[in-house]
Amino acid sequence: MNAQVDAAPAHEDPVRLAMVGCGIIGWVHAHGLGKMVEDGEVMPVAAADPSAEGRERVAGVCGFERFLDDGGPLAAEDGVDAVLITAPTTTHADLVRSALAAGKPLLCEKPLAPNFELVRELTQEVLDSKVVAQVGFNSRYHPLYNALADMVERQELGRPMAYTLRDDQYWPTGDVVPGHSRWRSDVQQAGGGALLEHSIHSVDILNWLFGPVSRVFALTRNVYGYEVEDTATLTIEHDSGVVGNLVTIFNGMRGREERRLEVFFENGVIELTTDFVIGAKEDSFMVQRPDQAPERLDVAAMREEFFTGIGVTRRDVFFYQYISDRAWLGSVRAQTTATPGFADAFAAHAVVEAAYRSAKSRQPVDLVGELALT
Repeated sequence: MNAQVDAAPAHEDPVRLAMVGCGIIGWVHAHGLGKMVEDGEVMPVAAADPSAEGRERVAGVCGFERFLDDGGPLAAEDGVDAVLITAPTTTHADLVRSALAAGKPLLCEKPLAPNFELVRELTQEVLDSKVVAQVGFNSRYHPLYNALADMVERQELGRPMAYTLRDDQYWPTGDVVPGHSRWRSDVQQAGGGALLEHSIHSVDILNWLFGPVSRVFALTRNVYGYEVEDTATLTIEHDSGVVGNLVTIFNGMRGREERRLEVFFENGVIELTTDFVIGAKEDSFMVQRPDQAPERLDVAAMREEFFTGIGVTRRDVFFYQYISDRAWLGSVRAQTTATPGFADAFAAHAVVEAAYRSAKSRQPVDLVGELALT
């Protein structure tokens, strides 16, 4: 059930990598790539973005050989082995298809596309292609979620019964936080707000932990007045019988991005809090068993054990994208299936789509028929 990670560094055969997108997320990926360049795991061939400021920011953490305005043609270059797609959501489809046409492995950031039908098409095309393809659900590589996944799988506290997950982040738009791009508040470019753009990560975690979702009921709000929601609350039923709720918020609390998950088992409760930064101050993991005081685990020790177990030797990395990117590159070298893949992303998108339909109709929506991948 745990994330699959390449435990063996490969210094003799660096992957010649192109990255398309030098925004904030591109910079986060590039920061980790720079460490892999130092270790001989990656050869940074080219990075592309129409923003000169973005290209300069990425150049400060990873020494790509070339910087371009347009990354569309990069996948077709003979000198490129794999493509990392970190550009805005509306560009993903063309970039994924360019990589597929060239037969090049790819990692695409989430969400895959601004509308569900395009997500379906891309997923089917990737699956049919057999190309090594991963999606940027980096929380799959967080030690605390992996520890929870182990406990769920082993039924250490009995069967999981229910959960509650709260996911909040400051509004990642330039209208609220200076320096951020504004496309995330435009429904035509983003496709959705707090749920699609941010908490699709959480939906993927819930699918991973508790299995496929069968039914969703949701409500949304647009408090800030943008075309996309800044508030959503979901009641979720899984095929396994587990039920839960997800609350996601985009707000004006700059400097805060936190996820808290409480899971109720037959014989205990687990509560964990995380941020996307390695070693974040928010990280905590509490276990409570019957007739016992809550036990707060040593999250630093958990992280160290996890990293050691998957062969991560560096401790000067700050973002979990480093761990997920390294796992993807290991799959590229070995030509093995990358995790999480496009089928995982489709499952998360299907839950989000069901939630949007439910919010519009004010009725529960079943994930059958057109919300299933055929």
